[in-house]
Amino acid sequence: MKFLRALLATIVLGSLLTYPTLASEGPFENLGPQVQYVNVIKGKAGLTQYGQPIYYALLQGEPAKLAVVDLQSQKILDIETLEGAKAAWSIEVTPERKVYIGTTPNEHVYEYNTDSMEMKDLGKASDNTDTTIWDMAYDTKNNRLFGVTSYGGRVFSYSEGKGFSSLGRVVDGKQYARSVVYDETQNVLYAGVGSPASLIKWNLNTGEKTDILPSEYTSSASVYDLDLVNGKLFAKMEGSSTMLVFDTAKDQVEHVLNADSRGVSNVWNGNNVFYSSAGKLFQYNLDTKESTPLNSNLYGASAVSLDIVNVNGQPNLLGLSGNGGKFYKYNLLQNRFSYSNLKLPAQSVEIYRVGEGVDGSIYSTGFISGKLGVYNPKDNSTEMLEGLGQVEGFGKLNNSVYFGVYPNGKLYEYDTSDKWSSGSNPKEVLNLSSLGQDRPVSIIPDDEKQRLYIGSIPKRGQAQGMFTVFDPKTRTIQYQQPLAYEQSASSMAYDQNNDMLYMGTSVYDGSGKKSDESAKLYAIDTKDEGYKLKEIEIPGGYSIMLSALTVTEDGRVWGIIDNKLLVYDPKTDKSLVFPISSDQIKGMFKNESLLIGKDGMLYGTLQGMLFKVDPSTYHISKYSQSNVFHLAADNDGNLYYNSGANLWKVNTDRLTKEDELDTDKLTIPNVSDSDSPFPVARVYSKQPLILYKKSGDSMIPVKTLAPNKFYRVYGTYNNYYHVGNQHYFYSEKYKMSTYVGRIFTLSNSQILKPDGSVFRDIKPGEEIRVYSYDEQSYEVGNGYKVMKSGDISYYVGTLKLTKDAMLFKYGETLPELKLSAGEEYEILKTDGNKMEIGNGLYIEFNKDGMEYSKN
Repeated sequence: MKFLRALLATIVLGSLLTYPTLASEGPFENLGPQVQYVNVIKGKAGLTQYGQPIYYALLQGEPAKLAVVDLQSQKILDIETLEGAKAAWSIEVTPERKVYIGTTPNEHVYEYNTDSMEMKDLGKASDNTDTTIWDMAYDTKNNRLFGVTSYGGRVFSYSEGKGFSSLGRVVDGKQYARSVVYDETQNVLYAGVGSPASLIKWNLNTGEKTDILPSEYTSSASVYDLDLVNGKLFAKMEGSSTMLVFDTAKDQVEHVLNADSRGVSNVWNGNNVFYSSAGKLFQYNLDTKESTPLNSNLYGASAVSLDIVNVNGQPNLLGLSGNGGKFYKYNLLQNRFSYSNLKLPAQSVEIYRVGEGVDGSIYSTGFISGKLGVYNPKDNSTEMLEGLGQVEGFGKLNNSVYFGVYPNGKLYEYDTSDKWSSGSNPKEVLNLSSLGQDRPVSIIPDDEKQRLYIGSIPKRGQAQGMFTVFDPKTRTIQYQQPLAYEQSASSMAYDQNNDMLYMGTSVYDGSGKKSDESAKLYAIDTKDEGYKLKEIEIPGGYSIMLSALTVTEDGRVWGIIDNKLLVYDPKTDKSLVFPISSDQIKGMFKNESLLIGKDGMLYGTLQGMLFKVDPSTYHISKYSQSNVFHLAADNDGNLYYNSGANLWKVNTDRLTKEDELDTDKLTIPNVSDSDSPFPVARVYSKQPLILYKKSGDSMIPVKTLAPNKFYRVYGTYNNYYHVGNQHYFYSEKYKMSTYVGRIFTLSNSQILKPDGSVFRDIKPGEEIRVYSYDEQSYEVGNGYKVMKSGDISYYVGTLKLTKDAMLFKYGETLPELKLSAGEEYEILKTDGNKMEIGNGLYIEFNKDGMEYSKN
C-alpha cells in the first residue's frame, strides 16, 4: 500500500505539469512546477532482514525523497518523503538496517527503518544557522552517528536516546566541513574541510587535532570524500581527479590515484578496493598499490557510489553512475559488466533562478542539476529543455539569450532564431574555470557596443571574483579585472544613455568567510576601455552584499544593500538608504532582485518578500506573499517569481492595499509610552546606524551614527526608535541592544544561566543592565536572569532638580512635601509624566526645572 500511495502521488504530481493553470482574479497566480527530472544525489546498497539486496537512492525534489529499490527485480519497494528538505547529500546504513540521511537546506537527520519501512525525522542536527549535512559516518561499536556541516564547518554526533551533540568547528575560519570518516580502533575522526583544503585527524580521546594534508594539496577547495579501509585512508580532492592514499599508522601519503569517483568501495578479497576514472572502473590492490582496469564503460560518468553486495547469489560491485539514475553492476566472479537505468520517478525540483527570453517567455532553471523550464505566457504552456546545468545568471543580446552556468564559470549562447538542440544550441562560448571562477551571476548587455559585461563568483578556495568584458561576435575577452580581495560580484546594471555600468559586490569569496572590507558599489565608464572601477560611497557602515541593481530613466541607480534600499544619484554623487526589513540577510548568495514595472514603480524581492517602491517618494509597500524569489518580466510587463518548485505570476495592476503587509510596530519591553518627554530606554549600537528625520509620513536619511555608542530613546514610531527632535533610527536587532534600566544590590546575589544554573555572583554595588522584566525576574541579556528579591533594587534613571519641585503621592491631590533645587533622586519607574521614586511617591516631570539622565 505504501508503494501504491507513493506511485499515485507521483502520477498526480506529474499531471500538474500537463494541465493549464486556472485563471486567477487576484494579483498572484500559481503556474505550477516548471522543472522535473531524476537527480539521484547519493545512494547506498543494503540488505533486508531476509537477505534481499536493496538500494537506497536519495532523490532531489521539492521535497526530497528516499527511494528503496529491489536490486534483483529492479522494482521500487518504497518511497518516503524527506519533508522540509530539497536534497540529501549523505547516507549511512547500520548493521541493524537503520538508514540515516542528512539533508539540505534544513540540516535535518532522518532515520529509515528497513524492517518496518517507516521514516522518522530526528530534527535539526544543530541549534545554529548551518544548512547542509555534507557527510556522515557511523560508529558501530558505540552506536553513534557523526556528521559534518556547512556553513559553520562543524561536527555533530547523534545517539538514540541522547539526541544530538555538538563537537564544535573542525577548523576555525573554515566554513565547509565536506567529508568525515571514523576509525573505531583509535577513536579518531578524520574530517575533510575547506576552503582552502585541510584534512584533520581528530583524536577524540585527547581532543588533539592535526592537519595531515601535505602542503602541495592545500590549494584545493576541500577534501571532498573520505573512506577508511584496512588502515588506508582514501581522500578525494575537490575539483580534480586526485585521490590520496594515506597510511594511517604514519599519517603519510603512500600513493596517489587518478580517480574521479565519490570515494572507494568496501574491501574485496581482503586487500582490494574499487574506484572509477575517466569512465571506467578500476581495482586497486592495497598491498601492491597497483591499479587494474575492469571491463566496464560508464559512458564518461563517474561512480557516485561503490558497494559490494550479493545479487542472485553472486557478489557484485554496483552503484550510481552520475546523478541521472544510471546504474552499473559488475559481477566479481564472472567479470561481467552491465549498465541500466534505475526506474525512479521524476521529481519536481526547486527553481533556482528565473530569467527572461527574447520573445517574452520566462525561463526557470532547476537547483543543482539545472535543466530549463520555458513558460510561454501566450498559451500558458511549459516546455522543459535539456543540456544546461544550474544557471546563475541570464542575459539577452540581439536574438540570443546567454546563460551563466555553474560550475566552472561557463557562458552558453542560445540563438533563439534556431531550434534548441542540446550540445550545439545553446553552445558554450566562454569558460572562466582556468581563472578560478565558478558562477557568472550577472550578465549585462551593451546593445550599442555589442558586448556583454559579466560579473562572477570564484571557486571555493579562490579569493577574488572577476569583472569580464566579452565580445560574443568574435567570442573573445576584451577586458578582465579581478575584484577586491576576498570579494565577488553580486549584481550589475547598465545606464545605456550615459554609458555607465554599475556593479555591486559581496563580502563572500570562495572560502565562505566574510571579507574585512564592506560590500562595494562601483561605477564603470564603458567609453573608457581601461574600465576603471570608481568606488561610490555607501552610507551605513559595513554591508554584506549589494544583491540587486537597476537604473531608472532619470539616471538614478537603485539597489538592495543587505536589508535596505539604496538610491545613488550620479548628478549629486550622493547615496541614500531606506530600510526594507529589520531582519539580517541570510545566506552567501543573493536571493534578491529589483526591476522597473510597467507602471513605473520599482518591484523587488528581499529574503522571500515582495515589495514595491515609489521612486518619487521612496515609499515602500510590502506584500503578503512568502517565499518570493527572483523576479522576471514578460513583454506585457507581468512579473514572475519562483517559490519552491512553482513559478508564480504577479499582475501588478491588481495589487491593492489589502495585499500589503501591516506596518511593523516596534515595542520597548516594559515601556508603555510610544513617545515621552524624557528618555524611556537606551540603545547601544554594535554597528553604524542611519539617522532619519521624519517629514510627514516619510523618513529622510540625515547621517550615519557612530558604532559602540549609547543613544537615549524617547519612544517608537512604527519600526523606528525616536531619539529626540523628530529624529529616528530603524530597529535592526542584530545591530543594537536596547535596555530599559539597571539593577544593583548591596548584598550577595547571582546571575542565572538560561538553564537555571549559576553563571556568576553579583558584587555588592555592581550595576547590571536590564533588558526586560516580569513578576519573577530581570532579564539581563541572552536569556540570563536575576531573580527578584528584597535585596535587588531596580531603577530606570536619575532626576536632578534645577528648581524646587513638589513630591506627590498616588491617590492624593495635594503634594506631600517640597523638594529643593540640587537634590537628586533615583527613578524606579515612569508613568506618563510621573517619575516614581518608590513607596507610591512621584515627581511630575518639568523639563524647565529638572535634568533627567537615563541610566
